Amino acid sequence: MTKNILLLILFVVAFNAKAQTDFKEYYYPIGAKKEVKVYKYVDKNDATRIEYWKVTSIPETNELKTVSYDWDFNVYNTFYEVMTENGAELTAYSDFEQNEKGEWVEIKATVIDRDVYQWNGNKEYVYSVNYVSKYGRFYFKKKRAESGFENINVGGKEYQALKFKDDYLIYAITQGIEQRFYQDTYYAKHIGMIKYKRKIPVQHEFIELELTDILTEQEFEKLMKEANK
Repeated sequence: MTKNILLLILFVVAFNAKAQTDFKEYYYPIGAKKEVKVYKYVDKNDATRIEYWKVTSIPETNELKTVSYDWDFNVYNTFYEVMTENGAELTAYSDFEQNEKGEWVEIKATVIDRDVYQWNGNKEYVYSVNYVSKYGRFYFKKKRAESGFENINVGGKEYQALKFKDDYLIYAITQGIEQRFYQDTYYAKHIGMIKYKRKIPVQHEFIELELTDILTEQEFEKLMKEANK
């Protein structure tokens, strides 16, 4: 009896370890060679709200470099990560804002906390940055908590998604004002993020950004050229 119980415990431990390791499979993948994929996300409640996340995976350095574009193909954020044995860690973060001439200017942040996504199922972790814009000094923090698995439908397809509860804090240090909001974020195996459902207190509706397409770099560049005609 004791031997059987011991075997059962070892099986459960091994199963849980495998399940935790499998969390890596739900993040944006890195293949055997450098690759660029452009994830197109559209708000379920407002089809004019579109974002393009250009994700470059670099296996030689275990890096992901994401450049995010709005619906007018303006870059609004860059987000660089390195994949470690424990998860994805933030290495560089920039936002972009328009100056008085209407030009987009990069605002480089200082990274404080680095944990973006953990492979091992840690329940809570944080990344945070400081930056200075034309409006003053800011502190930005995202706290993530794993919420298990959920079956969801995105674009007519069914996914067993890994779900997270993300809590955001934006603190305007100069003005002494803070804004908090939260979102539920969903990841699908071998794809990455397929949806987030965000609630900002001052807005009545949720923002439900859903993955509608994954473009090649050439397809995305063609889109941008057509938009600029």
